[in-house]
Amino acid sequence: MKEELIKIGELIRNFDDIAKSDLKGLMLRFFTKISSRLENYVGDYPTFIEPVYLEDNVKIGDDVLLGPNVYIGANSVIQDYVEISNTIIFNNVTIGQNFKLENCIVAKNSSFNFKNLNMKNSVLIGTAKSKSELKSVGF
Repeated sequence: MKEELIKIGELIRNFDDIAKSDLKGLMLRFFTKISSRLENYVGDYPTFIEPVYLEDNVKIGDDVLLGPNVYIGANSVIQDYVEISNTIIFNNVTIGQNFKLENCIVAKNSSFNFKNLNMKNSVLIGTAKSKSELKSVGF
């Protein structure tokens, strides 16, 4: 599992030249190896559809649905009213309120401090305080 995660991280570092076909294959392999780890979060009672893997110190808001096939890296924050499926979120990420992410990858140290986003099949990166500031590429 960790090998695929490292390779995905390397692929998305060069944001303008993401190898989209390689990314899809790596994500599929990653999700076939993922198992659930749910005990290391801070927050109320999210709904999990396993497998969901949470690294240490993940903060989860109210009315959150995670899964299936979700990986959330350490020190990440998932705000209220969020739905995430088939998605990899790297370390130190903040996801805003009322987000729906399906089949996405969120790069390390990204922060999206705004409300209302619906994304599919995309890599998201950087810091954004509005949807217009969001850096994303579809795959």
